[in-house]
Amino acid sequence: MLSTAVLLLTGHLVPAVPLDPPFVGPKIEWAPQIEAALEVASKERRVVMVAMGEAQEGRTDQHVREVYSDKAAAKAAASTINVPAWSFAEDESKMLPRMKGLEPRNHRNNLATVLERWVTPNASGVVALPHHLWIGPDGELLLSCPWEISAEELAWCTGEALRRAGVEERPELPAGASAPRRLLVGESFRVIDEDELGRGLKAEELDEKLGALNKRFIGMGDRGDVIQIMFTAEPAASDFLAKQIGLWDGGWGGGGGAIVDGTVELLGTISPAIFIDVLAETARSPSASRRARTAVALEQIGSREGLSIAKKGWKSEKDEATRAEWIRALAACGKADKGSIRTVIKAARKDSNPLVRRSALIGLGYSLPNEDAMEALEKALGGPLAEERDAAVLALALGRSIEDKSLVEKVLESDLEDGSRRTAEAVMGVLEGGPLYPLSGEFKQISESEIDRSRIFFRPVGENLESMGR
Repeated sequence: MLSTAVLLLTGHLVPAVPLDPPFVGPKIEWAPQIEAALEVASKERRVVMVAMGEAQEGRTDQHVREVYSDKAAAKAAASTINVPAWSFAEDESKMLPRMKGLEPRNHRNNLATVLERWVTPNASGVVALPHHLWIGPDGELLLSCPWEISAEELAWCTGEALRRAGVEERPELPAGASAPRRLLVGESFRVIDEDELGRGLKAEELDEKLGALNKRFIGMGDRGDVIQIMFTAEPAASDFLAKQIGLWDGGWGGGGGAIVDGTVELLGTISPAIFIDVLAETARSPSASRRARTAVALEQIGSREGLSIAKKGWKSEKDEATRAEWIRALAACGKADKGSIRTVIKAARKDSNPLVRRSALIGLGYSLPNEDAMEALEKALGGPLAEERDAAVLALALGRSIEDKSLVEKVLESDLEDGSRRTAEAVMGVLEGGPLYPLSGEFKQISESEIDRSRIFFRPVGENLESMGR
């Protein structure tokens, strides 16, 4: 997987630089020293949230502008001790977000501690940035999430970390709070050794790369550069990919269609939500295969920004197998939208295609703990069809519905076929605090979808994305 190039620290401290008044932190209070924060957490049974970032990188900038200033995120962060740890080049110290009481050397020293204790760099000293960690009072890593995180997801992670730490008084979760796509439990992500960059390109780096690529025909030898661009949270990166898809489609001696299909699938695996505009075009493709991959990409990104595309795709789709993909895309993008939830529930109950009904039930997991979604799942759990019961059980894991473990226990007490029992036992492992990725096989079997969803069933070790490009 792509990551941010953090050349391991050599021990040199960055000279203190006078800072302007706070730009980040009027709502979130930041602690300058992680070691002191850990001592307080141990004495007071607190949780430490570490926010790792990369100066001048798009995702990090978005977190600074939108997440850390959000009321819901700030309310959650008031329950934790919050420590920043930014990576930056020597000439970027003045570009760091302005946080009251922090100097550049604090970021560098905090980052050194994080890399020593909880996040393992690859052979080149590279780790995934931005990155958020939640560390318990005993200094053990509770949760981690590399790359994108929204304010609602940060609030969910904070509540879950406090629960795992045994803190009884926890902030009320905001509407739409849910686990982030790349959530890891008790472990952090390690990028492959071949990854020399991994973060999204900075604006200057992107301009330089686009300038070079736009001067020539882009072929298979440019795959690595294209992947870096697809991982970059900048409008110019999305514009570039949209243009290239138009050029590739129908080209390459007739093989361009397969190249585009693979690109759309990869987009869902690695790209930020800014690339959803690209999916608006591929959703209209005459190819059912491409429309299916578009739907899965939207499901993997799971952003409300893709809701209008998912609605149109669901309403217009005629291919039955692809309809099953669109209903989950609608469920994921509309997980907090009442109208979308009603549509998914209706499909789960009444659609004439049993595969679509199962897919809708699975998709309802994205909306949990919504009461209407839970009611529909409970009905399927008690219904006569084993396939729909299995789909509903799987949905509880996708929604990490820990408070509903008793429903799965009840299923396990019944007379189950071996496949259903394996699914229920695997789901119970998630609800008891385990990771989601062991369920990827069950998802494929129940959904009958072979399209990769490694963003949802996220593993702690990166894949070589160049090998995934078609």
